[in-house]
Parts: sequence; C-alpha cells; structure tokens
Amino acid sequence: MAHAAISRQFIPSTDSFVDRLESARLQIEQRFLDGDAVLITVTEALAKLVSVLEHIGSSLKEENATEATARLLQTVDLLNKLPPAEARRHACVVSISQTGQSLAEHVLSMEETLRYLRTFAATAKIAGARIPDFSSFASEIVERIEFATKEVKALSLQIRSLEAQIETAAASEDGSLAQHLNGIPSIAQRLVSNAEETQVQRRNLSELADTVAGLARKIQNKVAHTLSAMQIGDITRQRVEHCQAAHMMTEAYLASEAPADLSASDRQRLSQLTMTLIFDLLGETTKGFDRETAKIVDNIRGFSGDIGTLLNLYQTMMSQSGQDGKSPIHSLRGDLSAARTVVDRIDVAAAGANTLSEKTSEMIKELTASIQTIQLVRRDIQYMALNTNLRCGKLGEEGRAINVVAGELRSFASLLDEDAEKILVGLGKLETQTTGLKGWREAGEPENSSGLGSHIDAALVHIGEAGASMDLNVQELRQCGETMTSQVTEIVASLDFRSGIRETLASCTSEAGLARRAFAGRSGLEAPVAAISERIFKIYTMAAEREIHAGIFGVVNPVAESGPAPASDENLFAGALF
Repeated sequence: MAHAAISRQFIPSTDSFVDRLESARLQIEQRFLDGDAVLITVTEALAKLVSVLEHIGSSLKEENATEATARLLQTVDLLNKLPPAEARRHACVVSISQTGQSLAEHVLSMEETLRYLRTFAATAKIAGARIPDFSSFASEIVERIEFATKEVKALSLQIRSLEAQIETAAASEDGSLAQHLNGIPSIAQRLVSNAEETQVQRRNLSELADTVAGLARKIQNKVAHTLSAMQIGDITRQRVEHCQAAHMMTEAYLASEAPADLSASDRQRLSQLTMTLIFDLLGETTKGFDRETAKIVDNIRGFSGDIGTLLNLYQTMMSQSGQDGKSPIHSLRGDLSAARTVVDRIDVAAAGANTLSEKTSEMIKELTASIQTIQLVRRDIQYMALNTNLRCGKLGEEGRAINVVAGELRSFASLLDEDAEKILVGLGKLETQTTGLKGWREAGEPENSSGLGSHIDAALVHIGEAGASMDLNVQELRQCGETMTSQVTEIVASLDFRSGIRETLASCTSEAGLARRAFAGRSGLEAPVAAISERIFKIYTMAAEREIHAGIFGVVNPVAESGPAPASDENLFAGALF
C-alpha cells in the first residue's frame, strides 16, 4: 500500500544514478514511516485492550462476587419463608370467613325467633283485650320485641359488612396467588443455581482476562522491540543520503574546484574512485538492510501469531460473557423480577388482610354491645311473660289462652338468648382469630413483604449495574478485537519493506560496480583525493562507513572527524532487536 503510494509520488529516471538513489531513499522513508504508524496504532490498540481487561478483572474481584452472592442468598432465604408464612395468613383469613358465616347463621336464627315473638305478642294482645290493664301490658311487650328486632337488624347489617370485608380479603387469596407461591421454590432454586454459575463465570472470566492481559502485554513488548528494530529504515536512508552526498560532492568539486590542469582521464578516475566508495557503501547497506528487514518480518509474523492466539482467547471470553442473552446474570435478573411480582401480589393480599383485621377488631366491639343490648331485651321479655303467667293464673279460665301464649313467649325468648350466647362465643373466637391475623408471621420472618421487595429491588439494581458494566466492557472488548483484527490484516498485507527498494539498490550497486572495475588507481591524484575525502568523511555517522571510506580513500586526519562514533554497527542493532 505504502509502496504503491511512493511509486506514484516518485517515478525515477532509468538514466540517472542519483535519481534512482533518490527513489530508493524516498521509498525507504515512506514505507518505514507507514510501518511505524501502523505499529504505533497496534500499540495503542493493545494498550486499550489491556486497560479494558484490567477493568474487567477489577470488576470481577472475588470479594465483590462473594458479597453479591451472600446478599442474593439472603434474598433466597427470605423468599423461602414466604410460602409457609402466607399459608398461615391464608388459614387465618379462612377461619375468620368461617366464623363470619357462623355468626350470620345465628343472626338469621335470631331474626326468625323475633318473628315468632312478634306473632305471639300480637296474639296475647288480642286474647287479653277484654282483661283490664292487660292491653297496655301487652303493648309494652310488643314494643320491647320491636326494639329487639331493630337491634338484630342492625346486628345483621354489621355481620353483612363483616362478610363484605372477608370477601374483599378473600378476593386477594385467589388461585393466581397460590400459583405464584407455588412457583417460589423453583425461583429460589434457580436463583441459587444461577448465583453459583455466576460465581464460576466470574472466576473463569477473571482468570481468562488475566491470561489475555498477560499475552497482550507480551505482544506489546514485541511490538515495541519491532518499532525499535525499525531504526534500520532510518539507518539505510541515511546511508543512501551519504552515497548521494558523496556523488554530488565529487561532481561539485570537479565542476568548480578541481585544478584547471586536471585532465579528463584524471577527472574520470576521481569519479570512479567515488563510485567505488559508493559501491562498497551500498553493498554493506544492502546486506544490512536485507538482514535486519528479514528479522523485522520474522518478528511481525511472530507477534501476528500471538495476536491470533489473543483473538482466539478473546472469542472465548465473548462466548463465556453470555452475549447470547443466556448468561447466569441475565437469568438472575429474570428470576428476581419474577420474585418481585410474587411479592407485589402478596402485598395486595396482606393489605386486604390487614384491613380485615383492623375493621374486624372495631366491629367486634360494636357487635358485642349490640348482643348485650339484645340480651337485656330478652330478659325484659321473659320477665314480662312470667308476670303474664302469674296474672293469668289468678284469672282462671279467662286467662288460660293468654297463659299459653305467655309460655310460648318465654320459650322463644330463651331461644333468643341461646343465639345471643352463641354469637358472643363466636365473637370471642373471631377476636382471637383477628389477633392471629395480625401476628401470622413467626420469629425470623420479614415484618412485611414490602421489606423483602426493597431487598429484591436492591438486588435488581446491583445485578442491573453489574450486567450493564459487563455489557459495556464486553462491547469495548469486541471493538478492540475488531480493531486488532483489521490492523493485523493491514500489517500482513501492507508492510513490505523490500519490494522495489532492493531492486533499485541492486541497480545502483551494479552501476557503481562497473565504475569500480574500470578504476585505474589514484596515483597522482593525492591532492584532489584528500580534498574530496575530507568533505565526504565529515558526513558519516557510523563506524562501518568510516572503515569502508578508509579502505578506499585512506585514513583521514582525526581532526576532520565530526565526532565520536559507535564501536560498531552490531552494537547499534543489539538493543533494537530480539
């Protein structure tokens, strides 16, 4: 890719030695700049990948997972206590309903008894119409019976109100609640199972994240070493520039500074001497370039293989992170939501039971007062009937009929009393049941299901945040993986450091070799050679160049050297390659 770009930018002339050197220099410079850019991008992607993996590893710490699991198991324990507690509450509501029905039956019996009492009182009033003062006495009995009838009707209305409350509470105890409660054991079991699976998943992902991060750091080091080794591009470019400079310095000297009496053959010998230098410099440069770029290619292939392993591990992490929606953490969220629905249904039923308990307690007091009033009326009726019996006994045959009716009044008044006693007993039982409805939970159970609901809500928030964090981390991990894939593909496809460059350098070396073979020696050219040699020697930056120069031009005075040089080119590369 970079090579193609350079080819478009610079089209060398096949007739110009300098142009071909420039073509090689430009290609070397551009390709190694492109290579540096790609590898730096890979380094940045690896750094981001390591950062994401470290963040994932931090979020998957064992202590965090243990704490979250403990809270979840506490929620499961509270859930397991719901069915027996709800069964007790349901039993309380059922018993209150049964007692309420019994009370209603006794009230109906009282109403029936009062109807008979009204009939007997009216009969007694008619039968005693001719007896002095008996009519007013009979009217008083009727009045008391009517008063009792009103009290019983009021009592009946209260009992019906109680039945309505019971029906409202019972409506919350429908079959759907039972189904919800029956589902709690399976929900609790799944929560425990998914909590364990989540811990295993966390542990596996944490270990896998550490492995991937370690491999990523290893690749980072290899890429860094490769970047360092790519100094060969800068070294080769400099040596090509030195060859260009040597050629141009010689041409400039011959054009403007050479002695006027310097013959054409001597000028040609000076050019051939410089080309001999260039031949040796290019030969050494080409060998070093081929050797070091081969190592770079091998290094790139090496960490490309590591990146392939890294991508395989990345795919494993992606599959274990539950991106298919089947991860334990997603299941936990669903089961907790189902548990929250059960708690909401229980809240509705419990609210109805609490209302029933409160209103029943208030109603018991009112019903007890009504029954006590009815008992007083029953006593008055019995006393009046007994008084009638006594008076009728004195009247003889005239009072016989009234006496029979009075006896029936006393008898039915006793029945009224029996019903009243039964209702009082029922009210006492109802009061006990109402107290039981208030305290239907046992020790250790949550005070109310809303408390459990808050507990579940907190767990849902925690799991939601954990799931969102994991999803975000995995999304970033996916992006890093896709970036790595594309960059590795680009590295393999585009980083060609040799094509075209080697051919151009070989062509220039071959041309310089022709001049070298034609070189007849430097005898008689000591002064021009010294002038050119000193100028060329100053541009060198490496010991190998100075040694090659000395072998062709001779040793140059140290005063002319531009500065200290490395001991050897091998030392220069020692720290750059691995």
